[in-house]
Order: sequence, then C-alpha cells, then structure tokens
Amino acid sequence: MSNKNINRLFEALTPTTEQNEKMFQNILAQGQNENTRRRGFTPMKRARSVVLAAVLMVCLTTTAFAAAYTGLDKTFLKFLNPVNNEQAEYLSNGAYMVDKQVANENGSLTIKQVIGDSNLTYILMNFTAPEGTVLNAARYRFEDNMITTDQDYQSIGFKVLDDGNPVDNKISLVMNIMTKNSIAGQTVHFKFKDLQAADPLPGIFKTVIPGSWETAFKLDFKEYSYLYQIDQNITMFGYGALLKTISVSPISISLKIESGSLNEINEAAGRLKEIGQNEYSDNYPITINYKDGTSETTSIFTGLHVLDYLNDQMHTIKTFEHVINDKEIASIVFFDKEIPIKNGISTTN
Repeated sequence: MSNKNINRLFEALTPTTEQNEKMFQNILAQGQNENTRRRGFTPMKRARSVVLAAVLMVCLTTTAFAAAYTGLDKTFLKFLNPVNNEQAEYLSNGAYMVDKQVANENGSLTIKQVIGDSNLTYILMNFTAPEGTVLNAARYRFEDNMITTDQDYQSIGFKVLDDGNPVDNKISLVMNIMTKNSIAGQTVHFKFKDLQAADPLPGIFKTVIPGSWETAFKLDFKEYSYLYQIDQNITMFGYGALLKTISVSPISISLKIESGSLNEINEAAGRLKEIGQNEYSDNYPITINYKDGTSETTSIFTGLHVLDYLNDQMHTIKTFEHVINDKEIASIVFFDKEIPIKNGISTTN
C-alpha cells in the first residue's frame, strides 16, 4: 500500500467538523423531543446543558473506544504497510492504545500502541531526549530489556521508524516480542535501561542516553492468528516428524513440530549460512502460495527457532518485513508437505 493510500485511510478514520456538528444537532433534537414528551416543557438553557453533558459523555465514550481498538498511529501504519484498505482496517481494529509515559531527567518513553498474534507482539513507542539532543543514528535499541511474562522463552528486537524528522530529539521504535504462546491480555512489566545507538551494519551499539524507564500495562490487543490443526507426518532432512499446527496471521506464521529425531534434524540442518551482512539463510523455510499464483519463500531467517529436546518439540516463527496477505493464502509448503488453506480453514483431514 502506498503512502498516499495510507494517508487517505488515516484521514478517513477521523470524523470531520461537519460530522461532529451533525451528530451534535441530532442529539440536541432528540434531547428536546424526549424532554417535551416526558415533562411537557423544559427550559431551553437547562435542556441544552443536559444535552451538552450527554454529548460530552458520548464523545468521551466514543473516544475511549476508538483509542482502545481503532485507528493505527500513522507511523505504525507505514511500518506495517498493509496490502489494501481492508487489511489496514482489520489491523486497526485489533490494535490497542496504551499511551503511557514514563520519564526521568534523561528523557521520556511513551508506549503508544500494541498489536499482535499468537506468537508475535509489536509495541510502538516514542522516545524523547532532552532539548538540544539530536537522535539521528541509523539504529537504536535499549541495552537491557527486562520483561516479565508467563512465557518460558521470548525474543526481543527493535526497529527504528521514520517519524518524519530525522534530526530532532525524538525517535519512534517498534519493539517485537516473540513468545511460545500469545501474551494478549497479560499485564506485563517492562524495564528498559540505557538507550544505545549504532551506525548501519557493521556499526557497534554504544550508549547515548543512560537511564532506566520502568512501567507496566495490560496488552489488551486482539489476536490476528488463525490456528490450523494439521497432525500430518513429514520428512525433515531424511528424518520423520509430525507437523502439529500452523498459526497464520498478517504479521507471522508459526509452526509446531514433534519428532524423536530433533538432534539429528538439527545436525542435518547445520549452522545458519551467512548470505549477506548480518543476513542468514533460513534452514527451515516455508513457501507461501497465494491464490493469484504468486508465492514467496522465507529464504532469510528473520524469526525465532526453538528446539525442546526434553519434550521432542520444535517451534519455528516466521516474521516478515511487511505484513502478508494472509486472507489470500492458497497453501503453505514445509519440507515435503503442502498444506492447502481454504477460506481461513485448513483443508487437511
């Protein structure tokens, strides 16, 4: 989706002055009719005060609902880059507005919005340094990230977004958290320490803003994932395995596999092969076939891969540079098995 279309969608989500005035006039008329019917006559001044209070309550309620579940931040929307307006609205309806700020003498951190699925959570945050500081490095991150969830593993990363002004004292970041299961609905405690900056790769991160920012909030986003129960035998590098489930959303695809030969499979896969600067080939790739005949393969490893030898389980999460058109997936190929997907439901038996 182009920036022009994103701007149009963003503007469309905001009520116009005429729409607000019309809503007020309608509520005013309804209030007058209701007062006349019940009491015969109500002084106009009092009626208007009552109606104004009602309008204020409606506006506050509407604003609270919209802040919680509708309307993605414009910077967030550009980062996700939805494929069409329908997907943009779908993503907006699952987003949760946090808008919580923590500050100290070294700067303020504002947690803006959260979206996520069964295994990946994106958190949009803004950092503002003291006046006179210029934040214009290619990459930023927090050196220490202490996050309390009920998950037994998690992976954390940061990406700097284009906020429209590269030479001021503000940056926008997206934090990604990959977990075994969804953290939607959890109240999570965060502690960020020391903002670091780096030049483009192979630049080394160095602390530019010391300090600690700590907060907790509920991750009340709506999950985007569809879970497909597969339970089909597959062959991985010559060894037998059972493909248990595939979880599909616009932001990630996750697979869970069981095998008594995980060690042999891992040895056969070998180490990640470097194919570019800080880019490695995906040893467990998937191919997504779309209904229009196009396809894409996760040739570059960008997600998370976890082996649980104690329980003979493997979990691999595939992430993407931008959201994928999950509603148009025809099938997913993993090693020697192609799993047809139809109307949001796996067609396997």
